[in-house]
Amino acid sequence: MPFDFYAVVVGSGFGASVVAYRLADAGKKVCVLERGKKYPPGSFPRSPRDVARNFWDPASGLFGMFDLWSFRRFEALVSSGLGGGSLIYANVLIRKDPNWFVDEEPGGCRPWPISYDDLATHYKAVEEMLGAQRYPFDHLPYSQTPKTIAMREAAQKRGLDWYLPKLAVTFGNPHADPVPGVQIVEEPPAMYGLPRDTCRLCGECDVGCNYGSKNTLDFNYLSQSKKRGADIRTLAEVRRFERWEGGYRIDYVDHSADAEAARPTKKRDEQKHVTVTAEKLVLGAGTFGSTYLLLRNRSAFPNISPALGTRFSGNGDILSFLHQARRHVGGKSVPRWLNPGFGPVITSAIRVGDRLDGCGEEGRGLHRGWRRSAVPQLARRKQRCVRRRATCGDVRIAARTGSRTRGSTEQRQRGRRPPVRRRTEIFHLASGARHGSRRPRRPDGAQARRSRS
Repeated sequence: MPFDFYAVVVGSGFGASVVAYRLADAGKKVCVLERGKKYPPGSFPRSPRDVARNFWDPASGLFGMFDLWSFRRFEALVSSGLGGGSLIYANVLIRKDPNWFVDEEPGGCRPWPISYDDLATHYKAVEEMLGAQRYPFDHLPYSQTPKTIAMREAAQKRGLDWYLPKLAVTFGNPHADPVPGVQIVEEPPAMYGLPRDTCRLCGECDVGCNYGSKNTLDFNYLSQSKKRGADIRTLAEVRRFERWEGGYRIDYVDHSADAEAARPTKKRDEQKHVTVTAEKLVLGAGTFGSTYLLLRNRSAFPNISPALGTRFSGNGDILSFLHQARRHVGGKSVPRWLNPGFGPVITSAIRVGDRLDGCGEEGRGLHRGWRRSAVPQLARRKQRCVRRRATCGDVRIAARTGSRTRGSTEQRQRGRRPPVRRRTEIFHLASGARHGSRRPRRPDGAQARRSRS
């Protein structure tokens, strides 16, 4: 029996969009299913009322861009829209350092299965497709960016490497000096057919760029996929999929009518369900989205490993805030205005060496010498936890981990709080259980057992 498509790709973020493009470029019939909306230039909300409704919660009539996943001691903000996470990330494109493709702990952990040379051509291809450019700090008015100047000065005082990473932002047209607010020359234009401007230095990268300066995936990979015949459907929320006739049958809810209606359809039997078939199924709905869908449909795939959704952590970011900045003028300390709203969200970076570079103390990344003077205690604890997991090569998918350990008698007598680890509970969201329940239940009804360590 013929299928509707060769491949159905669920999601439109960094993984899904590249797969869709490669398949379409190979002449395959591809369908991309994205639950969120399209966001052409000028469509990102800015008024207080619209921003308050810019969240993804179809049951409440919200079909916005931000989707907050909240667990105990773990939260993540992901994007819902054509282009996935590229709509809200900070544009930075940094290659993994060649020195870091190593076995972190020889004899104890798995080595990297690939090398930098294996990825070099792919790095280059992605940078070209995303129109990567460095912040033009040697031109006016970019050279007057206060936060960039402050970052460079901080790196110089600490003897660290400061540099301008590549950003997926258009600052200037090819063979022309960078100028803010000039129309971008592109041929052919992206899927929306609307003019785009070079970066206006407004600092709104993480809430959606209304000028089209940010080279999100809908302007490149997805536009090229559509040009090559891909069928891109938005407001198409995949709910179920199963094996069928040697391929797959995928069921999704079409939210198009609800997104325009004053009152969305809340009853399941009144929602518009659409079914498509494909020879191949690609889940690219993100860390939480793909895991959620697999767990929700695990009855159709009995061989799915019980480890699905376990043993993961966050991505190791440490978020810091700088306030009350000051500078010395004429022997006096005066306030220093860094103006975070001028320029892209991120313009420069500082690289901290470690033992693999031969210029740092024992350890990897932000380790001993740096943390004593710069990293808060709370951040240090989180960093050590993430590093322990990451270096062992066992990180799989990020959601919530866990089993609670009660601690030894000696710990309780001393009044120390024992360490807490939790089994992943994303499966109890997939099974429709109450979010705040203390002990989740698996989709098959069995209660999750607490393990002790």
